[in-house]
Amino acid sequence: NPMLGAAAMSLSSFCVVTNALRLNLYNIYGVNGKERMEKSKMTEIVMNIEGMMCAHCENTVKKALEGIDGVESAIVSHEKNQAVVRLTGNVSENVLTEAVEAKDYHVIKLTANTRENG
Repeated sequence: NPMLGAAAMSLSSFCVVTNALRLNLYNIYGVNGKERMEKSKMTEIVMNIEGMMCAHCENTVKKALEGIDGVESAIVSHEKNQAVVRLTGNVSENVLTEAVEAKDYHVIKLTANTRENG
């Protein structure tokens, strides 16, 4: 019967809309939502580095930086003589400098920026 099909279709649409509205009431961040939102802030450090001359140098510095706890990623460029390091934890600038200088490169300058992730 087409009337029964129309009623089932409208009931289905009603259920979808009701569930969508119900999901708006759910707190996806939980009880500690504010703490989680603050953890989403990411620190980005730009390191000016002397001595990198090729892609092999870039990979060496990248692996050294990404091997540190609290470093999410490192984008290294020998052409710009620079590494952009994204941190998710508290990492001292001295630890970053020592990791690079242990690979026989020289860190000239570090600049830190904090920005929202997302």
